Amino acid sequence: MIKNLKNNFEKIFIIFLYIQPILDISSGILLHFNYSMTISSIIRFIFMGIAVIYLLFEVKDKKINIYLLLLFAYFILFFTTILLYKGLPALGYELKNMISTYYFVILLITILKLYKNSKFNIKHLMILYIIYLLFVFIPNIFNIGFNSYNESKKGQTGWFLSANTIGSILSILLPIVLINIKKIKLEYIILFLINIYVIFSIGTKVPVLAFLLIILINLIYYIIYLVKKKKYKILSIIILPIILLVCLSIIILPKTTFYKNIMIHINFLEKIDNNNISNEHIIDHFIFSQRLTFEKKTRNVYINSHLLEKIFGIGYIENYGTDDVSLKIIEIDYLDILYRHGIFGFILFFYPTVICLIKIIRNIKLNYKNMNVYLSIILILMLGLFQGHIFTTPSISIFVALILSCAYNNCITFKNKLK
Repeated sequence: MIKNLKNNFEKIFIIFLYIQPILDISSGILLHFNYSMTISSIIRFIFMGIAVIYLLFEVKDKKINIYLLLLFAYFILFFTTILLYKGLPALGYELKNMISTYYFVILLITILKLYKNSKFNIKHLMILYIIYLLFVFIPNIFNIGFNSYNESKKGQTGWFLSANTIGSILSILLPIVLINIKKIKLEYIILFLINIYVIFSIGTKVPVLAFLLIILINLIYYIIYLVKKKKYKILSIIILPIILLVCLSIIILPKTTFYKNIMIHINFLEKIDNNNISNEHIIDHFIFSQRLTFEKKTRNVYINSHLLEKIFGIGYIENYGTDDVSLKIIEIDYLDILYRHGIFGFILFFYPTVICLIKIIRNIKLNYKNMNVYLSIILILMLGLFQGHIFTTPSISIFVALILSCAYNNCITFKNKLK
């Protein structure tokens, strides 16, 4: 069995990668109708177990074995702390959240080893990107998608439950998808228009701002490329479509849910007495969507916690073991992991990521492929700060782990001739 696992693990991983949209849709539909236990959680947990077996029995690496041993020791210490200060009833809820959080870590070191000596075809991510787009586009266009918000704001997420989740996936995958586009074709133009419709219909700020940043940087890179190659004729041809696209965007923008949600924010502040509005309040409300308020509450709990909880984490429930008093997570990944899993858990969690980033930074070589890979990584790090759920949500973190691993191993294959 172990031998078969070694020979077929890459195939298993690719299959698992392709069923991600299906798992997310099943979660969205079931949770939308108030079914808490989803098949997607079970399948992801099974794959995590397979990944651990692969690491333990097939990857002959002492550093990884030591890291896994430290991770296992931390889990024991974390649960011991939970038992001491919250009691046995809290274990189930804490276990579920711990697995969800550390899912990224297991997948990262697994994929790092999986593609150490082999290549990953970027077409897989392009196909997945299109699948995600269509499962938002089709329900939204027929007005049968789920609402992005329960009240006040507008937007639809297709058949996915969370606007932040689908928005983050589309944001971090887009730069990778662009690498494989060789030239302008009708299908790419259609895909581009569908993409614009989807990101503006979701209603959240992140996919829109990420899309604008990605397109702008790629456009600047392409213009510089044309100037260096002295292809002034092509440069003159693309200027007019760019101007038309900007003008069209200005006309269409006020009709989008993205714009309407921005106006809701502005109207909300206008209703508040100007004397009560501070710069901190505006930053918290507009940029962080009240995450700074949640951070302050959780920080106070962390500061007042026992020394063991500061080292190993306060967990996801405050004081007693019932979901009714579970803390609202901050949705700033770095702080959520620090407070929930303590100093020791925080160091263990981000150690593999830091190692990856150090090597990537040391080996920086700017070309079209690398530029977009770096852009995706920058978006990952930024979204972890401003939106959260990037490192701690399995449906997103699998793509984060894959992108970091491919950048670390420089194992991406693609067909784009632009250098």
